Amino acid sequence: MVAKRLDQRYQAGRSGWRKLRVRTTAEAIIGGVTGWPNAPQTVLIGRLDSTGRLRYMGRSTPLTDEQRGELAPLLSRPVAQRRGMPVQHPWPQPLPAAWSGSWQRPEPLRYVQVEPDVVAELLVDTAIERGRYRHPVQHVRARRDMSIYDVALFGVDE
Repeated sequence: MVAKRLDQRYQAGRSGWRKLRVRTTAEAIIGGVTGWPNAPQTVLIGRLDSTGRLRYMGRSTPLTDEQRGELAPLLSRPVAQRRGMPVQHPWPQPLPAAWSGSWQRPEPLRYVQVEPDVVAELLVDTAIERGRYRHPVQHVRARRDMSIYDVALFGVDE
């Protein structure tokens, strides 16, 4: 929502209008981190689509020390293997620059893929483009009471 005085006109390059973002909570699956799994700096999140593929949705703001301490033991496990071969993570490495959602970072984003089995509760705004959050999300807590299959599907409104 944008608020302004009734007699105020738009002037390029000048502010004075107030932009208020609507925020809500949502759940998503952690599929990667910047930093290291035992010391994550930010989390990369996604949701399963109707075929069961994990689709990328966005990145968090920097985690607090408390959040890093909560997540490190949940994320510091080897990626699952089937018949001696690692399961292929569905996101490219590095993430394409267009996926990172940061206009200040035009280069691809290097990250560490993690086993996508941890659900996070997030504080998000409602701006979504092409299935991705337009702005960084804020990690609230790990949802140990939820399975990844309890999370809303990619592209489905909650």
